[in-house]
Amino acid sequence: MAEYFDMSLPHLSQYFKGQMGVNLLDYVTELRMEKAKALLCSTNMVLADVALAVGYYNVNSFSRRFKQVVGVTPGEYRKGK
Repeated sequence: MAEYFDMSLPHLSQYFKGQMGVNLLDYVTELRMEKAKALLCSTNMVLADVALAVGYYNVNSFSRRFKQVVGVTPGEYRKGK
């Protein structure tokens, strides 16, 4: 039987950063933005559906975060690619 290991969120975050060199939230955000960029380039999905597909339930929050991370809005990214 597998041993159950209980780890607090702060400890998990600290462990993850020690192993990966980046914090957990930044890593997950980067994965989401990479997936969003792929969807924007390879599909005609509306922005709200892209946001949902990468885990954002509010398209405005997604657009703001996308611009913070990528440097352009999702619409600008789609037009440029």
